[in-house]
Amino acid sequence: MLKSFSVQNYKNFRNMVTLDFTKSRDYRYNESCVRDGLLSKVLIMGRNASGKTNLGYALFDIVYTLTENLAEDHQKDRISFINGSTNSPEAVFRYKFQNGGDEIAYEYHKTEPAVITYESLKVNDRTVFEFDYHTGTRDSRGLPDYNAGNLDLGQVDGSLSVLKYIVRSTPQSESSPMRFVMDFVSRMLYFRCTYDGNRFIGFFGNGESINDYVIGNGLVKDFQKFLHDTGGIDMTLDVESNSFQRMLVQRLKYKTIPFDYNKSSGTHSLELYYYWSRMFDRVSFLFIDEFDAYYHYELAERIIRRTVESVDIQVVFTSHNSGLVDNSIMRPDCYLLLDDGRLRSLVDSTTRELREAHNLEKMLRNGEFDE
Repeated sequence: MLKSFSVQNYKNFRNMVTLDFTKSRDYRYNESCVRDGLLSKVLIMGRNASGKTNLGYALFDIVYTLTENLAEDHQKDRISFINGSTNSPEAVFRYKFQNGGDEIAYEYHKTEPAVITYESLKVNDRTVFEFDYHTGTRDSRGLPDYNAGNLDLGQVDGSLSVLKYIVRSTPQSESSPMRFVMDFVSRMLYFRCTYDGNRFIGFFGNGESINDYVIGNGLVKDFQKFLHDTGGIDMTLDVESNSFQRMLVQRLKYKTIPFDYNKSSGTHSLELYYYWSRMFDRVSFLFIDEFDAYYHYELAERIIRRTVESVDIQVVFTSHNSGLVDNSIMRPDCYLLLDDGRLRSLVDSTTRELREAHNLEKMLRNGEFDE
């Protein structure tokens, strides 16, 4: 699991901002929001342009750095990569992972999306490797413990991650921390519930047609049932074929209409959620950005409850909907506020002891958590 992530000098984050999953409190309700002492379900609230999407891009920069999986074009944009309000030339990315009883700390710095200037890996505070391309420092004394002591790292220059190079070039055991990180990162998934197609980061190298997936896996009736049970949307779905393709259609009384032509933006968002939910059991970490952008408030609550109760991985949601800040859905330590480059939980934003009976939304609207 991911223990924490920190980023600095990236896009709108001038100062260090940290998403810390270790800050769980001793609440005796909604315990499915915590797993192995770490927060497993988090909702980030923030005004427009507060950086919710950029935080997702920053967190998933590791996917672009270590894998060949899909990245977002905005992540690879050199112009906006470094924060424009500081003269520091580097963005800093820090990740801490929990693998059984081990803490794995992975850090790297970049001057632009594809140029690494510093990279290090530590296991329980013991250095496995550290490369600083500014000073020329190359510490690889810990690599013999991981079957990589004889690896020639002389040609590694920052255009390729040291970690990625080692795992590609050496047989790593099941217990290897480097293999753990690479496997975890290869299964991270970010997707965005907006009406601009299937926008995602990670997990796959390329996208696929959701309709083709539904049809090809015989899921038409299952998808129809999901729309009804989750979204209260009643429609009859079927498949029609021509000489070019098979198409998902909505059957009406007197005609059929291609599903993509007739679906609302909310139905499209539900379709995205349905598609990805079929793969949640293979995902290591999930970030759903603006997950309720096109949902009625009741549907937004239904989706988040469904995810909290049934998805057994770490999930981060972002939203503007203060109605979701409710102790019956999650807990005060799971609700985070992003404002002015700072990320803080409700618990850390008030001197009041927050209890299950508190109306968190009312307190939020009344300014209880303002600083």
